[in-house]
Amino acid sequence: MKDLNLQIITPEKILFSADVGFIQLPGFNGSFTVLKDHAPIVSTLVPGKIRIFAKDGKEHFFNCNGGVFECKNNKASILMSSMKE
Repeated sequence: MKDLNLQIITPEKILFSADVGFIQLPGFNGSFTVLKDHAPIVSTLVPGKIRIFAKDGKEHFFNCNGGVFECKNNKASILMSSMKE
């Protein structure tokens, strides 16, 4: 089975690109979690924290100012105008 691959992209650069265990995201209707083999989804993101659980057990946090999240076939992308770790 294929791992869940995540990329966090801003106009300036790719901030994060790795296989992850799962992702917690700030959605319009509340926080939601995405794991591998999730059904295809596109969602808007609101200001809040993005929490990434890496496969090596480390956690990464990013401050989200809003954006768009897409996941299909275990490839996830977060598109942001700006973001910082």
